[in-house]
Amino acid sequence: MTEETWDIELGDNVYTVPRLPFKFSMKVYPICQRLSNAGMAERIVMPKEPLALTDSEVDDLGALAFLLCSAAETNMTKEAFDEIPITPPQLFDAFFAARKACGGWRSRTEGQEPSGETLGTEEPPT
Repeated sequence: MTEETWDIELGDNVYTVPRLPFKFSMKVYPICQRLSNAGMAERIVMPKEPLALTDSEVDDLGALAFLLCSAAETNMTKEAFDEIPITPPQLFDAFFAARKACGGWRSRTEGQEPSGETLGTEEPPT
């Protein structure tokens, strides 16, 4: 059985994120749930107006990206992460990768209408 991984690009680097161990999932899942409950997936994938994020949503997206980087590179420090020139679309991609990597969201099956749970589980909307 091949272990699933997800590549995320942050700044000029690509990080290969493994299926998250519990010590990461216990932090990642609640953040993903909070953002998903706020309609983040729908707002990114099917925008009805320009995307406006709250300060706490930006903080949550940044926290997710840092946790994924830390899972991909065990020597990643917060100081080094804060120096990466990350764009908003890269944070959105990290959000979708985090949802899959923590195992909390399933992929959409063919013919199924998209919902907040399945949006963004195939390919990030970059």
